[in-house]
Parts: sequence; structure tokens; C-alpha cells
Amino acid sequence: MELERNNSKSSSFSDYLKNKPFREVLPWIGGDLQTLRDTFVIDFGKSIKNKKIFFPINKILSEKFESDYLLGFLELPENLISLKGFVIVTHGLGGSTKRFGLRRISRKLANNGFGVLKLNLRGSGSARYLAKGNYCARCSSDVISAINYFKKLINLEFKDLIKMNNLPIYGVGLSLGGTILLNACLDYDESKGEKLLDGLACVSSPLDLSSCSQCIEKSRNYIYQKWLLHRLKNQLWEGFNDEGKLLDNEKLRKKIRSLKSIREFDQKFTAPNWGFNSLEDYYVKASPIFRVQNSIKKLPKMLFIHAKDDPWVPYKDTLNLRKELIDKFTIFITEKGGHNGFHSINGCWSDEVVKNWFTSI
Repeated sequence: MELERNNSKSSSFSDYLKNKPFREVLPWIGGDLQTLRDTFVIDFGKSIKNKKIFFPINKILSEKFESDYLLGFLELPENLISLKGFVIVTHGLGGSTKRFGLRRISRKLANNGFGVLKLNLRGSGSARYLAKGNYCARCSSDVISAINYFKKLINLEFKDLIKMNNLPIYGVGLSLGGTILLNACLDYDESKGEKLLDGLACVSSPLDLSSCSQCIEKSRNYIYQKWLLHRLKNQLWEGFNDEGKLLDNEKLRKKIRSLKSIREFDQKFTAPNWGFNSLEDYYVKASPIFRVQNSIKKLPKMLFIHAKDDPWVPYKDTLNLRKELIDKFTIFITEKGGHNGFHSINGCWSDEVVKNWFTSI
């Protein structure tokens, strides 16, 4: 395992990583099986407590509120007196808070003293009916609004605990969810030096959308792309149905049916819906790798976890962050692990690393 050390890490965190490197476990051998494992597993675990929260957001590309909302679920630990802080968890492309990996890491964090907000991005999962349109890799206005609203909420409901313990607010982004949170941190308008989050962990997150798009379009990834595209098309169908746009619009029906790739989906829907001039304009402006160096002061301490055998997202963009020589970045590049996999004999290794990192910073 390759590691970029961060001077701020506690000795206990360093010792944990030294003694607990990632190792694959049978039968999940290789990047593909590591990637697919969560799809084959039935989740019988139960959340401790869940509170449904509606986050008001403005219309896309507007400062106007038109009754659009994001839906989140707040999961709290049993013992609130020893609450360590709050963590906002976001899902990846075509996902939602129903995804097994997101629920698993949320339970681990809640079981270890964190309050966890599982956030559905615009148009995803059970929140589909609450907002027009779909999220993109740089839907920062949605995310910043939701986080600011969440900060006000917890300051009201947990004000006594916050005064006593100065509770931090962290973020965990799985796959594209990490890209989205990173972009939101970069786009946040700082006030008095305040950052959007106190720490951010990105697991298998794409930093360059163009290289990621080229990777998923490889012939070996045909099934992956077809599966992801099916989920994205379903989001479109459900959204346009809710808005009544599909009833007599055969042209729109054909446009959705004809989509053959994620790149084409982004070109015809994502980029224009979010005000980008073209697909290339979207991929450049929504790729954090091009903005990190010039906006480093906006970023909190960060953890990046990526596997060399990730079949969806190339790891070299994450590896290249080391060239920035920034002490607030902690970067782990493992030989194995797949895309958002990291399944070991002791459970999900990346979940455990994230939990330990939050505890140490």
C-alpha cells in the first residue's frame, strides 16, 4: 500500500494503518468482484435511529426557491452525551441512500459516536419527487444550501452539546459523492475563514471526469456502463413523469431511449441542464483536479482512498495530488480494492480507515 503521510495524524491512526493494511478476502478477489460485492449482498442491518429531514434548495441555476427539496436521514448514536461530531455521507452516480455501502459506513460511524446525515442528492432515490432535475458533479449550490441548513438545525437541536464539545462536521463521499462534496468545498464562499466542512474523506472519487468517462467506456466495462446508464435513465423517466413532460412528448422519449453511454447522457442532459456550454466545458469545470491547487485554502483536512485496480475510476489523478505537497492531504493508494470495494476479512477496510481518521483529526 502506498501512503502519503500527514503530520497531523495521531500515532494511534498511524499504528492502525501499519498493522492493518488492506488485504482481499475470498471470494472477492480482483477489482471486479471487489466492486460488485455490495450488489450481491443482502443488508439485514438496522439503523439505530433515523430522522427524516427535508432541505430546501433553489431551482437549478437560480436564486429562486420553487419548493424543491433534498431528502436526508439523520442517524444518531445511542449515547448522545459522548457525541463526537456529525458526518454527512453522499452517494455515487445513479445511487441513493438505499445503497448498501452507504448504509454500512453510516452504521459504523453511528456505532462509534458520530451523528450521520445520509443525503439523497437532487432527484435520487426516494427523494425523486421532491425536486426537478438531477444532480451533477458540481451541484454545489444544492450541497452548500443543505449543509448550511443542517448546521443551523444542529445548532438548535444540539446547542448544549456543541457548546461543551465544539462538535465538528465532516463529510464522506463515496465515488462521485466525494467529487460533489469536494467541489462544494471549493465553491463555498468563506466567511471569516470558515470552511464548509471540518474534514472530508473521498473513497474512489473521480477527480478528472474526462479520464473517468474514457475509462468506463472501455470495452471491458460494457456491462458496467449499461448498468449505470439504466439507473440514470430511470431517474430521467421518473423525473419527467413527475413533471408531466413525458405524456405527449415522443421526441423526449426517443431522446432518452437512444442514449448509449454516460458521456452521451452528460452531453444531452447533465451539461445543458446545469448551464455548461458543452460536454467538455462540464467535464473541465466539474473536475476538482483543475482547481485544487489555486483554492487550497478553502479545503479542510482531506483523506483520499483509491485502489489501483479500480475498473471505473483511474487512480493516477488521486496519486497526482501528491505533487501539490500539501500537508492537509492524506492519500492511500492500495494495489487492490476495486471501486468503492475494499472488502477484507474484517469487513470493509475503507469504512474502518475513514472512521479512525475522523477520530484522529
